[in-house]
Amino acid sequence: MKKATSAKELNVVIVGSQGSHKDLVGNIILGRNAFDAVDATFDCEKGEGEVCERRVTLVQTPGWLRGYQLCDTAGLFKTETILSVTLCPPGLHGFLLVINAELPFTDVYKKTTKEHLEYCFGEKVWDHTVVVFSHRGDMDHETIEDYISKEGAPLQSLLEACGNRYHVLCDDGTDNSTNVRQLFEKLDTMVAENSCYEVESRLIQTVEERRKEVDKKAEELRLQTQQERQRLRRLLSEPKPSLRILMVGWVFSGKSAAGNRILRSKQFQSGERTMKALKQSGEVAGREVVIVDTPGWWKFFPATYTPQIVKSEILEGVSLCSPSPNVVLLVVPPDTSFTDEQKRVTEDNMRLLGQRVWRHVILPFTSGDTLGNKTIEQHIESEGKPLRGLIEKCGKRYHVLDNRSKADDQVTELLEKMEEMVAGNCSLYLNETDDPQQQEKSDEPTKNKDESTAKEITEQLNIEWDRKNWEEHCTLKGDDSMSFLMNFSEDKQRLKDFEGEEEDKLQSEDDAGSVSLNMIKRLMEKEWIRREAAVEHIHMFFAGERAISEPDAVKLRESREKVLSWRETIKTSGYGSNSTTSREAEEETEQEVLPC
Repeated sequence: MKKATSAKELNVVIVGSQGSHKDLVGNIILGRNAFDAVDATFDCEKGEGEVCERRVTLVQTPGWLRGYQLCDTAGLFKTETILSVTLCPPGLHGFLLVINAELPFTDVYKKTTKEHLEYCFGEKVWDHTVVVFSHRGDMDHETIEDYISKEGAPLQSLLEACGNRYHVLCDDGTDNSTNVRQLFEKLDTMVAENSCYEVESRLIQTVEERRKEVDKKAEELRLQTQQERQRLRRLLSEPKPSLRILMVGWVFSGKSAAGNRILRSKQFQSGERTMKALKQSGEVAGREVVIVDTPGWWKFFPATYTPQIVKSEILEGVSLCSPSPNVVLLVVPPDTSFTDEQKRVTEDNMRLLGQRVWRHVILPFTSGDTLGNKTIEQHIESEGKPLRGLIEKCGKRYHVLDNRSKADDQVTELLEKMEEMVAGNCSLYLNETDDPQQQEKSDEPTKNKDESTAKEITEQLNIEWDRKNWEEHCTLKGDDSMSFLMNFSEDKQRLKDFEGEEEDKLQSEDDAGSVSLNMIKRLMEKEWIRREAAVEHIHMFFAGERAISEPDAVKLRESREKVLSWRETIKTSGYGSNSTTSREAEEETEQEVLPC
């Protein structure tokens, strides 16, 4: 081991997922509140100070959504994270990978952590990384070694990749100066053994050029949108049209919160999955506004798996906008990537409202605070063809809603965009030539073939969602009376073991059924991870405001049995053996549309 010598300066990049407490670590090191506690933006933050007789520069990168695969992380995040190294002075000593020791560390988190770090900084990043475990107080009297042992192989293998370099920083009100000095010594030892991190100049140059191109296109889009608005403004006349708004989008996209933001009151139940179409109205900025919130579809699952009850409630929402809606708000959060997969799922679900619906659509991007100092146009252009194509389909009509902001001008501007669009349109009617029921009839043979299996899977998705929602609520409330539900974890482990035994068979089999099973398993995992990230975010603002009823025990028991028998159900039903949906699934799997 080389002898470590203290340098006069220390330049470090802090990385980690959202909720890892990167800000906590940075603030403890600098001894002041240099970093914002909210790390859910695309911005990098830089903090500097004199610490332990050194000039210290810390750069905090954006936090990826915990458990999210790289392919589901927004393009702006990747760009800004890669370029974070340019904010440090020459001679980057290393990275601090922050892990929240108050949360479990699963194999999924290990995989996504490695994906993000290696994509942004290369495979050699591990030679220059120290893991910092963060927590805000008592860890139930366990040591960090106890925590590492308890979390098992996923965390242990990650530490091995880092040369077993780790440290603990705790915000318990005590003096951390000695602890920070010890961390610096570990960094010195790492640098002595592996030298400083070498920035890949070619990669940086490529990404910077790409960012310039995105910025240019973003400005062009902004100007085009502005010009179109000016054209439509000339069509407006008095009195202003009444606004009958239909809210649609995927589950946990922020529809209810957006509706509340527009009406400036909590009339929709935000933070839980909407189950029925609900109509609310009010006067906003001198306008009579009617809003109908509707249940959402799955983000990753094809429209085949959208429950019939959801489709019925969306159509019921159309009826509640009597005589018909003249605005459709297709809600999309900007905190994740928008791939061809999401575009296809969105368009397929929107077919329920007919081919002409796009003339009436505006895309409100919720959680606008995620953008930080970036513009929505930069996000759109960073995502490329899929999101840009959806924007084009909507006539370049979009808006940003920051639900944390109390400013009324963002709502007023959205209402103005609605009025401009209505001025150039008539209302949305589902007529005989534009009837979604006719479209469904044309696909009747395929629909009948897969209907049983799709219905089965859809039922389990709904039951599992309700179970997870209630379990999460009880966990946050400290409810220990969950023995019945905790048994499900054992069932899931048995299911995991069963699936593991079959994995080699699945990989060697070449029939459509096994391909479809793999696809379903992957999509389910993505939905639950997205749900977990959304619930963590929501409970930051809504914890304790609502009670969640216990799910039906009989349904849960049936759900367990059905989940364990899915493989046989799919195999014996011949799911997708001749269907268009299955052929598309096979092609997508072969082309690695879901590569992560």
